[in-house]
Amino acid sequence: MSHSPLRFGIITDIHYGNGDREAERSDLHDCFSFWQQNNTAFAVQLGDLIDGKGPEAVDNLKGVAAILREYPGKLYHVAGNHCLGAPINLYLKETGVKSPYYTFRWGTIRFVVLHGMDINPESHPLLLSDRRRKKLLDQDPWATLYCGAVGERQIHWLEQQLESARNAGEKVVMFCHFPLLKETSDEPHGLLWNHDEVTDVLCRYKNIVACFTGHLHRGAYFQRYGIHFMTMPPFIKRNEPPHYSCGMIELDGDLLKVYDQNLKLSHELPITL
Repeated sequence: MSHSPLRFGIITDIHYGNGDREAERSDLHDCFSFWQQNNTAFAVQLGDLIDGKGPEAVDNLKGVAAILREYPGKLYHVAGNHCLGAPINLYLKETGVKSPYYTFRWGTIRFVVLHGMDINPESHPLLLSDRRRKKLLDQDPWATLYCGAVGERQIHWLEQQLESARNAGEKVVMFCHFPLLKETSDEPHGLLWNHDEVTDVLCRYKNIVACFTGHLHRGAYFQRYGIHFMTMPPFIKRNEPPHYSCGMIELDGDLLKVYDQNLKLSHELPITL
């Protein structure tokens, strides 16, 4: 880690179109102000950006994307299940993302964005291995219709990224819409279908600091393999206790700190790499 802390904003499960659009817009701008006032390097949106399907989803996507483009900083996007209520190509265009899974670097940290809807209830995988991953939907009660799986090609890509980061001496922070551990979700919300397969990959690498997810409509935390797995509270529930709308992550030396939009410290966790 660099001597000066790295700060980035984080927000999840906006579900734009679910409520009063003017209130949603105002509260999103409050998040922008919070991130700017605290000198965040960038912000990450963890998925379920919109509500609705078909024309309603398209309208909601265009509306919230226009608001998010008003944020003057860099904003990275993670695709969630509700995001694909609109066509994936439109989602990529409106968010400015070239691929639903990708990496970016900030200093000596590599950030890895997974696409948990790579295989989903409506997809038709060509590879036998991916068809087996889709069958998890019928075999595992935690593999719900609201979730999906990471496919064969993305698994190989993830391994290559983690190997490259390790060889480069980089630390890794991961993002996925879906939680990867039962301890950070519940059965009704579910998990990434092939969560065991993905965490089996992660446990082979000792340079992974944390994995941030959304989807579960409350916060959750668990540590495994030396990795901090954290499900962030949703924007959509911001008017209910604990009244969380967005947050900030700070990587400061050997500590990972998590703040809410009022700068209340919710977690101070050791980085033991």
